[in-house]
Amino acid sequence: MQFIFRICLLSMTLLSPIVTAEPKLPVPEIIIPKLTEKIQHETDLVQDFQPAMAHVKVGPIYPIYYARKQREGWVDLTFSVEKDGTISNVLVTNDSGGAQFVTEAIKAINRWKYKPALEFKQPVRSNIHNQRLTFKFDRDKKIRKKVYEFYMQGLAFIASHDREGMDDIYEQLNDLNFRMYGEKDFADVYTLNYASHIDNPELYRSTLKNIDLVSILDTFPNLWADLAMEKVTLLAQEHKLAEARSLLNHIEATSSHSIEQTLLSSSKEQLDQHIKSEIDLVIAAKTNKLGIWQHHLARNHFAITHLEGELKSLDIRCDNTRRLINIGENSEWKIPEQWRNCVLYFQSEKPAQFTLVEFTNS
Repeated sequence: MQFIFRICLLSMTLLSPIVTAEPKLPVPEIIIPKLTEKIQHETDLVQDFQPAMAHVKVGPIYPIYYARKQREGWVDLTFSVEKDGTISNVLVTNDSGGAQFVTEAIKAINRWKYKPALEFKQPVRSNIHNQRLTFKFDRDKKIRKKVYEFYMQGLAFIASHDREGMDDIYEQLNDLNFRMYGEKDFADVYTLNYASHIDNPELYRSTLKNIDLVSILDTFPNLWADLAMEKVTLLAQEHKLAEARSLLNHIEATSSHSIEQTLLSSSKEQLDQHIKSEIDLVIAAKTNKLGIWQHHLARNHFAITHLEGELKSLDIRCDNTRRLINIGENSEWKIPEQWRNCVLYFQSEKPAQFTLVEFTNS
């Protein structure tokens, strides 16, 4: 884990964003980040299925109340594209906080238009479309001065092995109320350095698990590929193999020159072998603040066990099929292989945790 710390210190001058004092209220700009739509690769495509392609994208209206407060945020959504190219089945899977952001994001995404997916050259509804809508002011990579100063002071304390200073910065950074897009990235990257230096693998792992790679790509582009590769390892350890495989595809498409192709190929091969193995995949699950837990299936036969709390429904979204299931006594499912590339969305009204098991396909 030490290499992350060295990379950060060597790259401080390259990664430093533009910092300004608190600005006057500017005209807000809606930014759609790079890592949003699922990247398709020729190895993932089935010849008889062509994914939907967006041709009209409408940015959301910036809520006036949040604009006056100079508050930024983001909303992650998943949705279906109908045969006529319209949007349906919108589900908010995560957000930075702010009910008005969510409301405007849903309104905007429902105005998008797509060229529909084709199956055997005929239009079909497609169900795996993931999008982040970001609410930002027109301040390219600018954050509040105090966030940047805390971050730089923290790196200096790490370089000088000042444990008291490191501890103080860790507490101050993580106590901040992050209201500008990307500010939490500085706290997370510092925490990774801090955890590595004080040899706290539990803190390092929990921070890496929750780090926002979509935002990191904008705020720390020189670190993104290395952090993404570490997250691939973490996802594999947690048996989230399809998600790890998908992230490898993102890394290959986004950072082909920074990560060796041999390493990417070897990692893909190992994941594929694990997916095809006789080992059941056991995954710990916990619904988030919105009552959502999502999981990209590597196999088509799965079950839930050790449920604590109550699950309301299971929304199965695949390339060419969607099923909404009320969870009752049934806790085991086997879905047809022709559904292809399925993502599960478990929903609960209150926090719930459980274990999901993907059974071997043999």
